[in-house]
Amino acid sequence: MHARYPERLMRPAPTRPLTRLLTPLVFTGLMTAQAAPSTASSDPTSTLTVPVSVPLAGVQVAANARVPLEFARVNEARTFLGGLLRVTLKGAVTRAGHVQVQALPDGSGLRISVPIRAALRAEPVGAGAFLARDFGGEATVTLTVTPTITPDWEADVTITGDYTWTDPLSAELAQGVRVSVQSLVDTQVRAQLDTLAAQVRTTIREQARLRQRATTLWTRAQQAWTLPTPDPAYAPAYAHATPLTLSVTPFQFTPDALNVTLGAQVRLNASLGRPTPHTPTPLPPLRRAPTLTPDLHLRVPARLPYPELSAAATREAARRTLTLPVPTHPTLKVTRVTLRPTGTDLTATINLQITGPLGLKLNATTDVRAAPTLNPTTQTLTLDNATVTTRREGLTGLAFAWLADARAQAYVKQAARIDLTPHLNAAQSNLQRRLPFTPAPGITLAGQVRTLRLTSLNVTPDALIVTAEATGTLGANVQVE
Repeated sequence: MHARYPERLMRPAPTRPLTRLLTPLVFTGLMTAQAAPSTASSDPTSTLTVPVSVPLAGVQVAANARVPLEFARVNEARTFLGGLLRVTLKGAVTRAGHVQVQALPDGSGLRISVPIRAALRAEPVGAGAFLARDFGGEATVTLTVTPTITPDWEADVTITGDYTWTDPLSAELAQGVRVSVQSLVDTQVRAQLDTLAAQVRTTIREQARLRQRATTLWTRAQQAWTLPTPDPAYAPAYAHATPLTLSVTPFQFTPDALNVTLGAQVRLNASLGRPTPHTPTPLPPLRRAPTLTPDLHLRVPARLPYPELSAAATREAARRTLTLPVPTHPTLKVTRVTLRPTGTDLTATINLQITGPLGLKLNATTDVRAAPTLNPTTQTLTLDNATVTTRREGLTGLAFAWLADARAQAYVKQAARIDLTPHLNAAQSNLQRRLPFTPAPGITLAGQVRTLRLTSLNVTPDALIVTAEATGTLGANVQVE
């Protein structure tokens, strides 16, 4: 007995490689992925970092340009011995060399050194003119600079400084009459120390530009990330970034530079479609972190339309046949698999051909319904714990019994199974070829993609939305001038 089906029900659906269905997923790069909306607590967070480096050579150049050549000038008259001796004092304290900038051995700060020299002359007035003396001394002005960050995201410094004169420290004009270098110039030199400290503070703030860079990082981290999908037949994909925190590490000096790292922690959630307009949030309160490590995760949906998914299932199921160990040894072969949503479940309509001796050839149809699941180990889509319903039309009682056999039921259920591993491997290679790429102005995704792994799915009326996780040495570089 032969069951006849209209030709339009038996014609294979046009095939499109399943790899193309994954393009909205794989072009996202450097990310982990999700399909259905999920709670915020379940979404992974990403940390986008910007290292900030202030070369010490630049600080030294700026200091040499700003530190004055003259620290103090003396032109005054003093009396000694109860007014019997009147002395005119003249001279100056000048820089004796270049400003030196060095990191402290423990990397916690800077030492700025400025050599100075005092050249003074004391000239008694009147009969004591023969007592005139030239005198002076040398000293090194030393500033210890410890960087800090203000609550409004500006680089700042705490500075302590001092200097000590070397011999000769004074001139003896007469017995018991001594003129000290320090007593003449200390007030002016210390005023210059304060000026120098202010200039160092300004130099570090201007070169670090910490608030400007933090603002740029925070703003760019909140941009919608366009995820390129080369096939216009599919909806575009994008990732929306929800900002969480903005942190900064302690300053650390190396022999060559002052270093600090900014880090924006965001939650990236991707969707199909186009992003809605978004107004960036302002800089959050200052938050300190001992260290910041870049870490990028993005949950990304991929749309698998049911006709293309059905074609992939048909190709895979057609490779397998089943010969039942019953009299006449009938053989079952899948000719077509059609997937459609049924609420939150998937229903796979399996068209079968039963063949046997003496020209036996029957067509049969079964419906397999269950909630779709992903096997994370084998990367396959299956309908587990499915309900299998065999349609009686065109079947003899014996053929119906064959299809009720547990082995036939398992074969039919297996026909609704799709191994996505080959497609993921092809997509991974395709993604790697596309790196690096720019999902948003000022952000570049780059690195090495090792694997793409499907993790979850969601049934929608017109397509199955699956998720994938990309692993590897991947990162997002945020360009901040």
